[in-house]
Amino acid sequence: MTQVPSKARLGYLYALGSAVTSGLIPVFSKLLLVNVKPLTISALVFLVGGLILIPYRPKELPGRRSVGWMVATGLLGAALAPALYLYGVNQTSAINAALLTNAEVFFTAVLAFLVFKERLKRKQLLESILVVAGIVVVSTDLDFSSVQLLHGLTGNLLVLGSGIVWALDNNLSRITSQRFGPIFVSKFRNIFGGGLLLGFLVATSASLTVPASVLPLLLLYTADIALATLTFTAALVRIGAVRALLVFSTTSIFGSLFAVAGLGETITLIQVSGGALILLGVYLIHKSEGV
Repeated sequence: MTQVPSKARLGYLYALGSAVTSGLIPVFSKLLLVNVKPLTISALVFLVGGLILIPYRPKELPGRRSVGWMVATGLLGAALAPALYLYGVNQTSAINAALLTNAEVFFTAVLAFLVFKERLKRKQLLESILVVAGIVVVSTDLDFSSVQLLHGLTGNLLVLGSGIVWALDNNLSRITSQRFGPIFVSKFRNIFGGGLLLGFLVATSASLTVPASVLPLLLLYTADIALATLTFTAALVRIGAVRALLVFSTTSIFGSLFAVAGLGETITLIQVSGGALILLGVYLIHKSEGV
């Protein structure tokens, strides 16, 4: 039997690690938004997350042509997308946010196919249907009457917009990380994006107040996002945007578990079944790498 290449295996592990850490993000976001403004959270979290990586030095520094790509990842992935997401989460229901956030998988795949010319095996395309089906089941509990897409329309559009922006960032990050490494790309992106948001807040005299009581949570949130970003970028380099996002989609499972434990929300048997579909699809995609 043909073995899955070690590079691909490591890529899948990175993507799964990113899914676990990203599953905590909705829980942390809801808790922080009670006391802190969305833009303040985005600015501080990404800036600090980038500064933590300052000691890292790449073997090759970006040239003039590459700087533009790096700036684009910072603007999209660490400034615009997180700001849209947090404002959206703050203005819509949790079930709508969960459903619309998963659209990032679809948008990343579309961009990878149409713009960046990435391809999957035909068998993997069929297997990905299981993942998408599982995402829908977990997100909606098959109770479409409760998915009130017209309720909080502004928030829904903002969350959907963040998915489109992050999808573009996912593909750009894969390209830049192949040359400069995921750690350097994450550092540059987070410092640039977080710094840009902080500069905007200062220039507009916006509030940067963070209650002392939530500082530990903010630091934990920062570390979680930094780790999620780093592991996902590493996965992009090793297995490509489409496969990385398919594995990353398991974050809906972890997010549900964390919501039950941290926010006291409930999970149904139907949602558990959807989680099983996602895991089965990811397993089959992984297995077919060796075919």
